[in-house]
Amino acid sequence: MKSVPCELFLLGYIILQMAQRKKWDPERMKAVIEAIRNKEMGSYKAYRVFNVPQTTLQLHVKDRQKSSSETVKTKLGRKQVLPCEVENDLAEHCLLMGRKFFGLTMADVMRLAYQLAVRNGIKNQFCKRTEKARRKWLKNFLRRHPQISVRR
Repeated sequence: MKSVPCELFLLGYIILQMAQRKKWDPERMKAVIEAIRNKEMGSYKAYRVFNVPQTTLQLHVKDRQKSSSETVKTKLGRKQVLPCEVENDLAEHCLLMGRKFFGLTMADVMRLAYQLAVRNGIKNQFCKRTEKARRKWLKNFLRRHPQISVRR
């Protein structure tokens, strides 16, 4: 039997764990949050009865500023640097420039994103030296807006 290096095993475990994230039913989680907030049952009994992860349930119950439906709809991972409206405006601008036969390069889009963030006072981690957004931001932006294609 061939042995697997420890690093590969751990990497496979991490990938497997990430694939298991947020597998609970949103409607069931919403009902559980409401039951706990209304003090109909405790969190221990609720997670047993409704079969939802206990730590996730506790985090959602603690967040009292949001309603149960808003809490359940939260996305995993980091938040976007630019708000959705600003990012959609940038996407529309890129498409408009393409329709006018003035395609934007990757550097142009990254510069525009930096300028938008600075002018709108949006806190960001873009490169101040080059005054451009980072490549990773561009990659994620293009993934969120597949209708856009940029020139190299």
